[in-house]
Amino acid sequence: MRHGVIFDLDGTLVDTNYLHVVAWWEGFRRRGHDVLMVDIHGAIGRADRALIDYLLPSVSDEDAQAISDTHAALYKPRLDEVRPVRGSGELMRRLSDAGLRVVVSTSAHKDDAERLIGITGAEDAVTAVVHAQDVEHSKPDPEPVRHALDKAGVSADQAVFVGDSVWDALAARGAGVECVALRSGGIDTGSLTDAGARAVYKDCAELLQHLDQSPLARLLTG
Repeated sequence: MRHGVIFDLDGTLVDTNYLHVVAWWEGFRRRGHDVLMVDIHGAIGRADRALIDYLLPSVSDEDAQAISDTHAALYKPRLDEVRPVRGSGELMRRLSDAGLRVVVSTSAHKDDAERLIGITGAEDAVTAVVHAQDVEHSKPDPEPVRHALDKAGVSADQAVFVGDSVWDALAARGAGVECVALRSGGIDTGSLTDAGARAVYKDCAELLQHLDQSPLARLLTG
């Protein structure tokens, strides 16, 4: 029976969440919208338009496009400066070497996702990638998680989702997949647990250190 681990990308495998926050904040500001950075941070993990609509429910299409364009213009040039979350590449390789399917499910666009996965240094450990263009709905809708399961050929009960946001935990729960959460994206343990995370670790390195006692252990021995 195939087993798999589905990873979120931003904030989970690469340290990008606060870079996103500043770029989105500037996008909103240039269009005359005063949105607090703390609120933007809480929305990270949703796809572009879903994030904008969550923060500004009545925003026009023109405004939304301009905000998104500013975010991309400020964010993309900084991608080469992004660093992996501690232990991310090592964790993915450990799981792949154990025979698990490693899938990345992200709200990032395809080109950004490929560049960021490369930053982990473990792109060859990844079986499949689900990016923004692959799905109609972003997290917290379970569609991205279900699509990742389909791509990996793994059933929900034989997979674990690893993410850093409330939206990740809610999407995993909606898809019937156990969730392990990381605080590397800046979200507190209580919020992650309340959203459905079975266990919470500081980052990939701490999860790797405690792998045999984590919810992923059953996949390694199953």
